Amino acid sequence: MTLKRVLEPELIESEADALEYAAIDRAEVSAAFADLVADELGFRGGSVIDLGAGPCDIPLAICRRIKGAKITAVELSPAMLGLAAENIARARLGGRITLLRGDAKRTKLPAGSFDLVICNNLVHHFSDPYPLFCEAARLCRPGGGLLLRDLRRPRTLAELDGHIRRIAGVNTPRQQQLLRNSLRAALTAAEAGVYARMAGLDDLILKEEGLKHWQLQRAAGRR
Repeated sequence: MTLKRVLEPELIESEADALEYAAIDRAEVSAAFADLVADELGFRGGSVIDLGAGPCDIPLAICRRIKGAKITAVELSPAMLGLAAENIARARLGGRITLLRGDAKRTKLPAGSFDLVICNNLVHHFSDPYPLFCEAARLCRPGGGLLLRDLRRPRTLAELDGHIRRIAGVNTPRQQQLLRNSLRAALTAAEAGVYARMAGLDDLILKEEGLKHWQLQRAAGRR
């Protein structure tokens, strides 16, 4: 039987925790996400929105991989926005990535205005993820691409402990605790599928990726 879901705070508010999160080496993971967008979803360029962009690792990776991508990066945490701004400036990608402080569940942006909607490791932060799935569906243009990816809740405490030991780059005790909290707060793949269908996203492919993620995706169609 899968572990009971234990919620965690919706925002990373402290600067110390934001720095701990940003210090985890996700370069390889972010590059793989960008490759998936380009190769499996077939996205060649256009407008992208990243819901819950954090320090902007994935928008930066997508811009490096796909030259025609222009990204709106939505983040609510002031601490994360500060890190994101620094990372974008350092990469000299301010002309292609726009930071937007806002609630990913209610961006207030026009419906159907993005060719690709992405969201990575945000769903587990919400006690009720349904509004986030609805917002992803609302923002995507007809025939546009979607990629929603998040942690998958372990079945047992032993499995949870094994994930913590195996994940590279999670070195400090606080980083390990943040990851542990996130895994306990995560959905199962089946639960993610239910929320997607409730939001009208019944044309997405649901996958279990690796040992600890679920993924919902739809290829980016032509205009």
